[in-house]
Amino acid sequence: MFKLNIDKIIVNKQIVKVGELTQEQIDTLNIDMKPRNIKFAYDRISHCEKHKSDFINIESYNYSMQNIPQIINRPDYIGYNPQNNSIEYIKQLGDLTLVAIRLKQQGDLFLRSIYPISKSKLENGIKRNRIQKYKRDL
Repeated sequence: MFKLNIDKIIVNKQIVKVGELTQEQIDTLNIDMKPRNIKFAYDRISHCEKHKSDFINIESYNYSMQNIPQIINRPDYIGYNPQNNSIEYIKQLGDLTLVAIRLKQQGDLFLRSIYPISKSKLENGIKRNRIQKYKRDL
């Protein structure tokens, strides 16, 4: 799985594909969507950087940013947030990292944000049946 080169994305003002919303994920979340690409646009990096200080350290933030494709394609947990109409991909890296993808009915989907969450927030989402352990068929 490839790692993102954030500096290159910024310099070249790129929009890169970082994953796919799969039928398996749609079925797991029981949402009315069709499979489609998930992309990351250079103009979201400044928003993501607002959460940089929430991570354990700068290295953990950088590692999480580089591994966005891994978080989306091999999450430990997946959830649907009806308040934000977004899918949440969660993976334990240096931090317990959440990648939020805003849903829309047509076209490619785009990453909205990335930030660490606490174990208690994860457990609360699991208790409320909003987040679930994701077992991907390989």
